[in-house]
Amino acid sequence: MRLLVVSHPAVLAVNQLPYAELRDHGWDPFVVAPGTWRHEYATATFPPEVLPELAGRVIGRRVLLPGRVQRHLYLTRIAELIADVRPSAAFVEEEPTSVPGFQWGRALRRAGVPFGLQADENLDRPWPLPARAFRRWTLAHAAFVAARSPTAAALVRRTRPGVHAPVIPHHVPAWPAPAASSHDAFVVGYAGRLVPEKGLDVLIDAAAGLDGAVVRLVGNGPLREELQARAARQGVTLELDASVRHADMAAAYARFDVLVLPSRTTPTWAEQFGRVLVEALWCGVPVVGSDSGEIPWVIDSTGGGLVVPEGDVAALRAALARLREAPELRRELAARGGERAREQFSVEAVARGLDRALRDAIGQPADVAQRSVAEVAG
Repeated sequence: MRLLVVSHPAVLAVNQLPYAELRDHGWDPFVVAPGTWRHEYATATFPPEVLPELAGRVIGRRVLLPGRVQRHLYLTRIAELIADVRPSAAFVEEEPTSVPGFQWGRALRRAGVPFGLQADENLDRPWPLPARAFRRWTLAHAAFVAARSPTAAALVRRTRPGVHAPVIPHHVPAWPAPAASSHDAFVVGYAGRLVPEKGLDVLIDAAAGLDGAVVRLVGNGPLREELQARAARQGVTLELDASVRHADMAAAYARFDVLVLPSRTTPTWAEQFGRVLVEALWCGVPVVGSDSGEIPWVIDSTGGGLVVPEGDVAALRAALARLREAPELRRELAARGGERAREQFSVEAVARGLDRALRDAIGQPADVAQRSVAEVAG
């Protein structure tokens, strides 16, 4: 069966992995991504990458406002593209409130193709009138919404009662287990953007009370110099690395004793997943996170770390001190968290969830599909 995927995250090959995995479930994926895109801090646009397993099945199409997640608009003949692909179903990896979600949803409905959307949004916050109109239409006509967390699923169902919104989280690539890095200091790590909502001032203040601790930040952002100055004032040893590629992150995590995600909720944002938590657990590193957004769900469901109140310096310092003094606890949390992360957030697990939702959309139970695939393979 032919599957049409429309996805701005799929400009990166790593985000195409679940669609390649769907081939083992009997799907023939065809991925449409923006022809050019930009990251938040990139200086130039870049074309989509292509996962080797999907060679010839990933195309880029010109968009207006590349880099604007909610507002980019495809400048292509969508109806003709759908007619050429002839999909059995489609997955539009965009929010119900987004321009591309509405744009592709309308075209797919006209073509008679059942489609799903995705939902990361986990705050019931005010939206502009156009976004509310897009959400009203897309949730009325989508066959399903792949909710990336339980809170996102609850919000979708509250907005549109009766909509099918299974929890299908983001995936973590199957990195090989990195070799442990030997070091004398207790290394408190963070990976991601250096922005105010990530609560990195709290992390540095907490580390100031931990003798011999080193804070290692992997990432970049507008707070870089401010964090360096704060660490110097607090007497905290701070190491910054803005040059690590995503493909090399497993080795970067292996240099941490613990990863911390001290996110701080704002009126318009709460941590929507915390991918770095799962990545660190996958690499054998325990985690500590604030209680912002979905962080408690990720940590509690994996059993791989500790949760502290957001913005609470003393609580974070106490959690880090506890882990520093208990290497056995760190190993226990990392082992349990890594195992459950593989069960819940692997490419295979996410592909299974998408397969079930897509099968439901076209009226084919998963068990029938699996027998069909097995028969073809036989």
